[in-house]
Amino acid sequence: MSDLPVLVGNWEAKATALAHLHFPGENFYPPGSALLLAPFLWVKPHYEIVVFFYFVLASIIYFLICETLISRTTYRVIALGALTLNPYLLWTCNSGQDTVFELFLLLSFAALVISKRNGLALFPLYLLCLTRPAYWTLLLIFPLLLYIRARKVQSEKPKAVFVVSPILALLLTMGINIVAFGQPNLAAESGLTLHFSHNKYYYLSMPKFDMDVFLSKGGNMEPETVLKDSNKFKSIRDEELRAALVSIADNPKSLFMNTLQKIDSYFFAVQKVPQLPGSYYLSRDQKTIVIENDRLTWPLMLGNAAYFIYRSLLLVFGLFAMALFVIAIRRQRIALPTNSGFLLLPYLAGAIPGLVYYTESRFKIVSELLLVPLIVLIFDKYRERNGKMLNS
Repeated sequence: MSDLPVLVGNWEAKATALAHLHFPGENFYPPGSALLLAPFLWVKPHYEIVVFFYFVLASIIYFLICETLISRTTYRVIALGALTLNPYLLWTCNSGQDTVFELFLLLSFAALVISKRNGLALFPLYLLCLTRPAYWTLLLIFPLLLYIRARKVQSEKPKAVFVVSPILALLLTMGINIVAFGQPNLAAESGLTLHFSHNKYYYLSMPKFDMDVFLSKGGNMEPETVLKDSNKFKSIRDEELRAALVSIADNPKSLFMNTLQKIDSYFFAVQKVPQLPGSYYLSRDQKTIVIENDRLTWPLMLGNAAYFIYRSLLLVFGLFAMALFVIAIRRQRIALPTNSGFLLLPYLAGAIPGLVYYTESRFKIVSELLLVPLIVLIFDKYRERNGKMLNS
């Protein structure tokens, strides 16, 4: 049971503006979630229905992905368990303001890719970019990889327009933002997020503490403190962006520690990031860490333990499947269905903004989900191939 309210209603004002064909007053966050909420404004304030609707749709799509790829029932049940037995994913879908939208859109993209409807897959992917800008990396990389593959496979005809279309979508989006908001930023929060991500003491917050609370409550995110007496990057008007760049230039050791922490948090951490619920922050003098509210309840602790088990198994079996696949490919023992390898792409593409900015479990938990059917598929194909060899 979540001790946090359903937060998809945070998009109500922006969704109302869009429903009346008006531009929202700000672009701090892009409009994707508001677009998905707009058809359900009539249920306000009971937005639990919205979460239920999109989660059910996402569950059906995930079932179809597993049904399409995995032949053996036992293996398919294991893959399906990754959705129903992942406590942190269920938690963030319920209490996060955009996770359930991300889940629905990313699984829609994956299902269309698996069914070889690559052109159609760009539509939910574009809407996903408008929900979480980190997915622009995936939108730009995906068509490029398809184009490269098509040039190598004689049966496929490469289409340059397919590669250009995401670039045109990006330019169009930036153009609309200039008209509506006076700036091309995909999200006005980008400068602030970069400042958080390259704060001198970022590495003290992650992976234990919530970075937003840890660095901002003691006044450690005030850009004027960083910019005082600095002549660097004076041409940049966005103070948060300039503070981030000055912090990078002035604190190379912190940049090194921050980067190591981001790599560890994205790829290797088996505990939820941030690991501790509650409110902890760095004091203004940067000498002590203040414990304001630890929120250490048993339901949260048990949820953290369950996610620890889930992520540990994912990491171990993921590495095992990777080694098995490499060995099997060299011996020409297994072949995966066309496009199934693209299930790995959202997770890998997400590492780029994860390292440039920052990462928490909630930012990668949906793309991680797509690793599960791919891992199970490799084991399923390997078992199927070995069974045929034994029977021949």
